[in-house]
Amino acid sequence: MRLGIYFDGFSSTSEMLEVSRQAEEAGADSLWFAQHMGYREAMIVAGAVAGVTKSIKLAPTAITPYLWRSLPVAMSMATLDELAPGRIQIAVSVGNLLNLGESGAEAVKPLRVMREYVQSIRALLAGGAVHLDGEIERLRGTHMEFGKDAQIPIYVASTGPQVLKLAGQIGDGVLLSAGLTLASCRRCLEAVDAGAHAEGRDPNSVRKAGFINFNVSKDGKAAKNALLRKLAFLFRSKGHSENIKSSGLDIDHQGIIDALSRRDLDGAARLLPEKAATVFGVAGTPAECSELLEGYLAMGLTEPIIEISGRGEDRKLALDVVRKLASR
Repeated sequence: MRLGIYFDGFSSTSEMLEVSRQAEEAGADSLWFAQHMGYREAMIVAGAVAGVTKSIKLAPTAITPYLWRSLPVAMSMATLDELAPGRIQIAVSVGNLLNLGESGAEAVKPLRVMREYVQSIRALLAGGAVHLDGEIERLRGTHMEFGKDAQIPIYVASTGPQVLKLAGQIGDGVLLSAGLTLASCRRCLEAVDAGAHAEGRDPNSVRKAGFINFNVSKDGKAAKNALLRKLAFLFRSKGHSENIKSSGLDIDHQGIIDALSRRDLDGAARLLPEKAATVFGVAGTPAECSELLEGYLAMGLTEPIIEISGRGEDRKLALDVVRKLASR
């Protein structure tokens, strides 16, 4: 098991640098930086963290082809690989439909686009001239002048069944979204394995990473309330509809989407019952979190990725969990 830590871009850059150093010291294997629209920029943060860490892997995630074309992404990844040789990986995804729409982009033919995106990034990093008459990209012999043969694993991030199958077919790994119920995790991993089988691949050769919302405190109620805000933000996407249904909780998903479209995060969080914090994630006292986390670890994730949030005593408690998991 490889334990990762992720940052959703809500924290300041200075805080992410500090926590990254502490996570490496605690034994974490990887750091993941989310590219949420309007928050901290993942590639830049990964470059900054490369300078304050020694061996931990760094993963910008989840980069969408509809806003970042393959050549600039390959350039960024090869540059990061110069800063931190052998430590770079990336997760790509269709992206959040609300944020894409706000940016004037439309997620057309996602299966074709994602396949072309992964193939183009790999080809560019291999050093060849790339030609592509793609759905959204037209490449006419573009190529890299450096960073050739950089070995950078590409994860495909999704919760949708078709893209999950694609991850099993072409990805070095799959990355599951945070905020999933155990039932949703099971469903997602089954789709990945189905894709691998269809391609004649060993499902065990596909790395299985998953974000796990995590908030621990001696004040269990405060930890749960803090996690509800993160869940509300995640649920701004209609792609979480089946996941929310799998919880069995009475949740006004459209109300959450509407509130987030108005940038009303507090209002969206109020639409979630406290129980959501322990159904869609891991939150509460240290004892509660240890028990809840075991459920996700039993799902077949080879790379569980948790968040280190809070300050002072709460952060210390979270890092203690990292140390225990990393020592397994």
